[in-house]
Amino acid sequence: REGLRHGPVLVQVPRRGYVPRMACANCRAPARCRHCSGPLEAPGSGDLMCGWCGREESGWHCPECGGFRLRAQVVGARRTAEELGRAFPAVPVRTSGREQVLDTVPGSPALVVSTPGAEPVAEGGYAAALLLDGWAMVNRPDLRAGEDALRRWIGAAALVRPQSAGGTVVVVAEPTLRPVQALVRWDPVGHALRELSERAELGFPPVSRMAAVAGPPEAVTAFLAG
Repeated sequence: REGLRHGPVLVQVPRRGYVPRMACANCRAPARCRHCSGPLEAPGSGDLMCGWCGREESGWHCPECGGFRLRAQVVGARRTAEELGRAFPAVPVRTSGREQVLDTVPGSPALVVSTPGAEPVAEGGYAAALLLDGWAMVNRPDLRAGEDALRRWIGAAALVRPQSAGGTVVVVAEPTLRPVQALVRWDPVGHALRELSERAELGFPPVSRMAAVAGPPEAVTAFLAG
């Protein structure tokens, strides 16, 4: 609210769409497609479909507990923009993402909801930036999840006015996480050096090369046998 008094506020949301991840409201088990085991998502306020194969799901129930109620596991950029519009009815809400990427926005007060990498440049810089759902970026099953999250956060924070001009950046994530600490200290080089040292000790890329082989078990066995 304070930032909106002085200019536009950037809201970075790690996922596009409306509700890109659903879970059982009872046991919190991820909701998955019965056909391909892909994640179920809600592209609209009442629809439910698979994020992988695109099949619609009308009779979902939880295979773990038998529940029928769903909850949002992750809220997408479109849903976030909708909720912010209701919370701040007098403030313009602009979105920037895969469907439409904005290059620039005026320096007047507004909420700019963007997915990582699609953040527009604000005239005079943003008064504040809110980096939401940091856990969704850091906890991805990817060796580079931490460095990717830090890169995305720094890219967004660089669009904010300097602290001397009243600029503020807030990241919603566990404060003890290494990428969060690197962002707070503005120390991407130190973070990279520590990551490289640990990966070298474990033999992980970039000090080594790794390959993944996928296929029927017989074909993979034959390939590995040479």
